[in-house]
Amino acid sequence: MLCAKTADPLLRLLGWGTVVTQRRLTRFVDSPRHDWGHLLGTLVELLNWHPALAVGQAGIIAVDSTTVEKRYGPKLAGTRPVYDATQRRLVDGYEIVSAAVVEATRCFPIGLVPHRKAEGAAQRAALKRRRRKAGEGEWPSKLDLALTLVTRACAAGVQVATVVGDSAFAVMWWLREVEALGRHWLVATRQDRRLRIGAEIRAIRDWVPDLALTPVTAGTNAGTTLYGALLPQAVLLERHCNTLGLPCRPVYFERRNRRGKVVHRWYLLTDQLGWGLETLWLHWSWRWAIEQLHRESKQHLHLAAFHAQTWEGIVAWVACTSVRASLLYAMRALEPMYGNLSLEGLVAALRQAACQVQVSTEGGQGIASIPPTLPSALLWREAQLPLPAQWWPIVLKAP
Repeated sequence: MLCAKTADPLLRLLGWGTVVTQRRLTRFVDSPRHDWGHLLGTLVELLNWHPALAVGQAGIIAVDSTTVEKRYGPKLAGTRPVYDATQRRLVDGYEIVSAAVVEATRCFPIGLVPHRKAEGAAQRAALKRRRRKAGEGEWPSKLDLALTLVTRACAAGVQVATVVGDSAFAVMWWLREVEALGRHWLVATRQDRRLRIGAEIRAIRDWVPDLALTPVTAGTNAGTTLYGALLPQAVLLERHCNTLGLPCRPVYFERRNRRGKVVHRWYLLTDQLGWGLETLWLHWSWRWAIEQLHRESKQHLHLAAFHAQTWEGIVAWVACTSVRASLLYAMRALEPMYGNLSLEGLVAALRQAACQVQVSTEGGQGIASIPPTLPSALLWREAQLPLPAQWWPIVLKAP
């Protein structure tokens, strides 16, 4: 269906003329030339610029990854067995690397990026290099993608001083790259990770029995108590080397129930040598915000609802989900009435809202209207004005 000649700048820029089809729009979104990374970086810069969302040096950049299962999608591009921590088994699907800027009362995503597994034996052999950065022409690993997100946030002007991640990010080259960006790090580690304290080298779990634990009030929950202890300053050693490493402060936390049984342990490492137990646990607990981002992206933003058979289409879908998450987080932070809603409630309100553009009976003129089912706060403070004649109607044609 042909639509009237339009002077819309986007359509004119894309050179689509007077015909817009869903297939053409899909081709544009899925184009491998489309730089979704630059788009996400620009959005981070805009969000960080606003006073209601800007996070100072006291905040953190939380990095993590999640799993999207595609049980019935054998023809999807790049599906490989990945470990799902929730189900505790391998599933067919994808891993999504994520990062977010978090503070006590503020949070906004940096981006969601799918990780592509190696397809051939040569590529799989090349990707078994978790202990080094990707070289030119090599596919990025999850650590490379996470470092790209952190770099993007730093370039966008995010001023947080610490990057926080789980044990997957306790890799020497990755921590050195974070330090090269002028940022500190706080990561979990395995209990058998070697440390040198003074002239003695032990696994971090072997230093713990000699510690005197103290209660940590910042981590107290109903029915459980958190205890922790700071180890002396240590050196995180390189693999097969007892002389080279990174100076750090090891920290041990454990949670006990009412009967005194230990229900969880944390072995943490940080280069913030001046932090105490309360500060360390506070920054570590902020990492939970990125787990909430994963849950909300899957349940309410349809992160796992793609069925694309090209890798570019999967990247586009995940990037669009990231953009939707950023906009919704921004709406909750900028408008007090939205802040009282959960993300689920805000999505439901937007889904039930009336069409933003209504066609008048006289001449087919489009008029922008305020959704009546949202809270009392208004999306636009300006008066309702008719849309320019050349902007309406824009008709999409199914392929």
